Amino acid sequence: MLDHQVKIRFLIVGIWNTVFGYGAFLFLYWFFNLFLSPRYMAYMTASIVGNIIAITNAFIFHKYFTFKSSEQGWDALREYFRFAGTYLFSFILGLILLPLFVEVFGMTPQIAAAVIILICTVFSYIGHSRFSFRS
Repeated sequence: MLDHQVKIRFLIVGIWNTVFGYGAFLFLYWFFNLFLSPRYMAYMTASIVGNIIAITNAFIFHKYFTFKSSEQGWDALREYFRFAGTYLFSFILGLILLPLFVEVFGMTPQIAAAVIILICTVFSYIGHSRFSFRS
């Protein structure tokens, strides 16, 4: 039963973090688009900065709500690095797919980012449940 509850909490946090992360990307893309040229500099910078913010937000919610980890101090810092490491694959995949979807397939950066979020969701659950917050 506990595993089922963890999946439900993961889904809740995942929905929150998707909305939060996508909102951060949209805001940052708008902001960087005011100052950076060409366009790819704006959306790639927004993607990198937005991912760092979203990963930290997700860590806090998954640590305390989803997986209810009690690690503190250096152990919590190690947990954060495992968590961020789990996102590394998704982060790199996103950095590869974003310009491909925008420049090759002609998607807007906003739509491309939404599609990438959906693709990376599966990887994050597997990684976090089996690696980031393992006992």
